[in-house]
Amino acid sequence: MQHTANTPTTRFQALVRKNRAAGRLAAPAEPKQKMEQTGMRLWPEELAEAKALAAGEDRSAASFMRRVYLRGLAAYRAERDASAATQ
Repeated sequence: MQHTANTPTTRFQALVRKNRAAGRLAAPAEPKQKMEQTGMRLWPEELAEAKALAAGEDRSAASFMRRVYLRGLAAYRAERDASAATQ
């Protein structure tokens, strides 16, 4: 008969608490922010071109498209800020 109070997980957690209390174990790190997957709709020709350009830079297509998006976003913001300054 197995006792739930004596499972390996419970023993491990007790060991962690004991080591933290003794100052031998640092506090847990903050969890990293995770990227969210989003869909990007492209025509087959556009996707093929993005994949070819990504391969030329030794990048994945997703990494390449993210970089292009971020550059486009920066350009869009610069244009928007410039037009707001002239109004």
